[in-house]
Amino acid sequence: MNIEGIDHVSGFCLGIVLASYERLAPRGRLLKTDHALVQRDALLLAWATSNDIFEIAKGAINQNWGMSQSESLEAAVQFGQISGSIDARETLLQQHLTADLSLFVVNEVVPSKESLDRRKVVAWALKLARDEILKALDSKQCFGHTIHLLNERLAVQKTALSLPMLKDSALVKLGRSLPGEAAINNARRSKSGLHPKAGETLRIYEGLRRLAPFAVRRIVSQTLIERLNSQRLLELGGGLAMAEALSIASGYPLKWNSDVASDGVMAVVGPYAVGWHKPVSDIPDHLQEAVSTKDTRTGLSISFIQCAVASEASYENVTIRLATESLLALCRNESKKGPGFKETSLSNCAVVMRKLFEFKPVTSSPDQMIITEFGNMARGRLLELAHRVYTRTPTT
Repeated sequence: MNIEGIDHVSGFCLGIVLASYERLAPRGRLLKTDHALVQRDALLLAWATSNDIFEIAKGAINQNWGMSQSESLEAAVQFGQISGSIDARETLLQQHLTADLSLFVVNEVVPSKESLDRRKVVAWALKLARDEILKALDSKQCFGHTIHLLNERLAVQKTALSLPMLKDSALVKLGRSLPGEAAINNARRSKSGLHPKAGETLRIYEGLRRLAPFAVRRIVSQTLIERLNSQRLLELGGGLAMAEALSIASGYPLKWNSDVASDGVMAVVGPYAVGWHKPVSDIPDHLQEAVSTKDTRTGLSISFIQCAVASEASYENVTIRLATESLLALCRNESKKGPGFKETSLSNCAVVMRKLFEFKPVTSSPDQMIITEFGNMARGRLLELAHRVYTRTPTT
């Protein structure tokens, strides 16, 4: 698949996912429902375990700050063991005034306020990520992340936060409040080091707290869309198109499933669950996998979509034929699950081609399988299929 095609499918998928999140935060205000809060927590955990946070922690551990810190001299009164250069004149004056010969006035080299602000941004990015992982481990709600990964990332973050430069300079001297917008933007404008990335990750964190579209788009893209190969991405687009069409046909809202990478369910629409027919982890990267719509009340897969790609016109007919044969086998397998199951109707299925070269889809009757290409699917071609599925499914 060409890059332009991949970007088109990615944009389609992101549009549906963002719309689902926007319903949880109308006019930028997060709903206080359990579903909304869980979806936000899933995004925050994805942020906390992201490669950006990991790279910030590793960079801090390796002292990869990448810049010279601006510093200044600051006078301080010390007793007994001293550090810094002694200011003899001030020391004699203070000893005379206090009659305490153990008192010394020294000039300490301290980071500038700007440098401390930037360190604080780094420290808080790691602190917030650590807290999100601890919360997930404590609640055992890991949203598809393995315990091994969470503990691995947590250990690196704790190590970084124990460094004196972050623990003392950033969290103590500047207080315990989250950096403000000015400090975050200042870090983002820094020319080198960890500070620009830390400033950007804190901006994303603040956005995720209210499900801001720019932040949701970044995390969903980084943690899912960009990790899917072209075939899995096309299948995700087919599943989301079916879920959107089912939402229109049934009136139920489309709810994006943030655990899609682990359980394979892309979206839930009322009693319908749309996703990969097999767990994603069981699907070899080079093979196609059907997208199924399951009626959660009966456990029956009531519709299948096979997404396929023909590299050129001469392979188009055989590609469609093989996809159709796969759908037929899936439909028949439903009846083998037990006495309560029946064969899924092929007219409840569709072949979605990335692109059609010479094949001309005809206006299908209710008893015909749908064959379409991604462009028409994205424009609502699966609405007809969704109406069939909904009207043929018992409502109770």
